[in-house]
Amino acid sequence: MIKVLVNHKSRNPLRENLSETGRQHDIIRADISKGTMCNSDKSWEVLLSYIICELSKGRLYNASNTGQVSMLGTNVWSPQSIEYSIQQFCLPFLRTTSLLQHHLFGDDLPSCQRTEEFGILASYLGLLLPYLQSNDEFCSSACLDWPIAALDLISQWCLEVTTSAESHSEQVTNLLVQDPQWSLPCLLQLPENYNTIFQYYHRKACVHCSKVPKDPALCLVCGTFVCLKGQCCKQQSYCECVLHSQNCGAGTGIFLLINASVIIIIRGHRFCLWGSVYLDTHGEEDRDLRRGKPLYLCSERYKVLEQQWVTHTFDHINKRWGPHYNGL
Repeated sequence: MIKVLVNHKSRNPLRENLSETGRQHDIIRADISKGTMCNSDKSWEVLLSYIICELSKGRLYNASNTGQVSMLGTNVWSPQSIEYSIQQFCLPFLRTTSLLQHHLFGDDLPSCQRTEEFGILASYLGLLLPYLQSNDEFCSSACLDWPIAALDLISQWCLEVTTSAESHSEQVTNLLVQDPQWSLPCLLQLPENYNTIFQYYHRKACVHCSKVPKDPALCLVCGTFVCLKGQCCKQQSYCECVLHSQNCGAGTGIFLLINASVIIIIRGHRFCLWGSVYLDTHGEEDRDLRRGKPLYLCSERYKVLEQQWVTHTFDHINKRWGPHYNGL
């Protein structure tokens, strides 16, 4: 499984190198033809050159797409830069996997210098033969483990891309040159003034029963508007909030009660009142909005709520849990 994931991770840096300009593509292919690269048919230089040759058969690098690609590809290419970018891209995955193997099987973690880290971790995970990690000519492509010949597999990949590019050239080009940045999951971005939420949702009709709920609630994970304790939206003895927590969060739900300004947490068959993330100017809650004071978002409290959700610590931190009997 680790080998399969490493194969997948290694494709991303190669994809980023495909965003280079046509001039850079010519340089890569010229270096290959002069024999200045590794001789292995699994070296990154050979693989990248082969990918460029295969994709050049289609419409990906025609004149209409050159401008967009050249704007995104500004790095100076070299065999060393490819090797470095691939190792840096895969290292976080190797570190995490090594820690997991250490905790699951009790294997001692190897010690290494930063320059040796990739090779030693790859050997520790069984991706690399031990004698290769100390080899001065070591290439990370030695970790690849494909069931068929590398160039045959790449030909099939490129054929699918070039075929799609015939009818969707711009979309396929965008897929090749994009550099996605992943971030931690987060809750909804709430307005500073609670009155904004209250005025919008207080008289809003439910999308399922088309009635104004007596106790409206808002899911802070996905933004769905639901009826708290509403019998009108009940399905198979489950009220809407409980049902939504199962569909949205696999049994965990975080809901802001619009008419009370408080948050409830649903965890399986239990629930608890978490408190409010909206406070008055004195830093106090106004549960059920009895005092009618203006309420403002407390960013610190909201970050605490979000952190408890991300780290799955609701059960350990919140003590006042009770059964909801599927009635929320």
